[in-house]
Amino acid sequence: MDVAKSIIFSPCILTPSTSLNEAISLMTKTKGSYCQVSSSENRISTSKNLVKSSSCILIVENKKLVGILTERDLVKLTIQGKTVENTVIGELMTTPVVSLPYDEFSDLYIAYNLMRRHRIRHLPILDVHAYPIGLVTLSSLREIISPRYFLRFRQIDEVMSRNVIWDVPSTSVIEIAKKMVFNKVSCVILIEHKSDILTPVGIITEKDIVQFQALDLNLKELTAEQVMSYPLFCLKPEYNLIKVYQKMEELRIRRIVITGEKEQLLGIITETDLANIIDPIEMSGLLEILQHRVKQLEDEKALLLQKQKMKLHQAIEENQFELYYQPQFNLRTKKIFGAEALIRWNSPEKGRVSPAEFIPIAEKIGLIIPLGKWILETACKQIKDWQKEGLPNLQIAVNISSKQFHQLNFAEEILNILKKYNIESSSLKLELTESVLVQDIEMTLEQFKMLKAAKIDVSIDDFGTGYASLAYLQHFDFKTLKIDRSFVQDIDQNIKNAAITNAVIRMAKQLDFQVIAEGVETQEESDFLYAHGCELIQGYLISRPLCARDFSKFASSASSLLTSP
Repeated sequence: MDVAKSIIFSPCILTPSTSLNEAISLMTKTKGSYCQVSSSENRISTSKNLVKSSSCILIVENKKLVGILTERDLVKLTIQGKTVENTVIGELMTTPVVSLPYDEFSDLYIAYNLMRRHRIRHLPILDVHAYPIGLVTLSSLREIISPRYFLRFRQIDEVMSRNVIWDVPSTSVIEIAKKMVFNKVSCVILIEHKSDILTPVGIITEKDIVQFQALDLNLKELTAEQVMSYPLFCLKPEYNLIKVYQKMEELRIRRIVITGEKEQLLGIITETDLANIIDPIEMSGLLEILQHRVKQLEDEKALLLQKQKMKLHQAIEENQFELYYQPQFNLRTKKIFGAEALIRWNSPEKGRVSPAEFIPIAEKIGLIIPLGKWILETACKQIKDWQKEGLPNLQIAVNISSKQFHQLNFAEEILNILKKYNIESSSLKLELTESVLVQDIEMTLEQFKMLKAAKIDVSIDDFGTGYASLAYLQHFDFKTLKIDRSFVQDIDQNIKNAAITNAVIRMAKQLDFQVIAEGVETQEESDFLYAHGCELIQGYLISRPLCARDFSKFASSASSLLTSP
């Protein structure tokens, strides 16, 4: 029962007579800050206060649960012609509600089976007087039960829904909302017609509709292209369901689009679909058998991490790390304008160790903070050394981990390093991945504020792999987007990559973001990017990462590295 209790959390509770305006504000509230949106042509501008929404509200009257208000209920409001101010919750809430008395909540599988049978995502937990004292969601159950073992032998095409509701990006948001309500779905896929093939390019969910509804915008004037999330993460139907589960966990999403060999739309699979194929009785029987082995593996993992921690500690103390620098090139001016600092580990035992091997370990064992500080110190010292050599003033980008970025004194620490080596803040740029932005939103926004005050630039690295839209990223004050190399590879031949990259460049320019394409390896890729408005590139076409000495020679002599596009 202790494990069962851990997945119950406090619900939002209102009465039927509460105005919908108050309910929507509560569902899109972040400690008093609200998202504000204004529309201008194809641009959606958003304030720096990020929306953090609650997925449902429980409705109580006379100290008893009488209904539930979900995102789906609120989407219905958008097509009914009613105003938020003049509507109360009781007119829109769903009733009756499937619920579970607390004294019957003896284990996880009772709740799981109830939600599975009724195909619901929210399960209120009631006391003996029918008053809601907690809420269980399908996501919280999934995290505890972790059904990975039961999914590995099933394929996507056995489970996915082939009846996908879709529309085109030029459709108004109000029409998208109507489709959701009429078809009783939680999302609409946005597609493009290519040679009679429906190719998915974006997605709009109920949550998206509610967030814009809260801003009292005219959804008839907004198009799906302006608010959709893209690029989509898609899987092929032949993958097993464990792949779906892993990607949902990694990307923090509730649905994945399924595409065929020609990237055509085939279907969709949701979190609810995964829940419905698993028999709770089967799970509870096998779970006990697996628990002992899991504990053994955890003990072995802990021992291995301890050994790796000792080796990394030694590597830091013995200065076994080295920074390499990959040049960044401006296709218009034909000049090197900066570089990305990349760490390398020269292990006496293993030789050159890839950062992909030791950075995740450093994050797990808590060494990423001292290692990250070493990288910042080394990069800033190198900047000063290059300036003394008379090298042109370049901006060096340094990758920052989530744990490092969310330190309370992070901005102060950077300023101290800049002061120590007497270099301008404009000589340094911090690179963050999209995943860093969503882990602690309030602290992240505060860090951005301090970095802006210190005039330190920030760029978003590997854009397109974190399932965030440009509209979402506007909440954070940064200047540069780096398009992930997976979208740049063979861009002159891969139609999907070309469409995604072109869309990112176009919208980034409209939002006044600088764009750098990384992983550029061929002249054809470079020509395509330049022709579509991306002037800044990084990759093997210009140079591999270089040690400090070789980079200095390269930057001093580099001129007209490429032929004119």
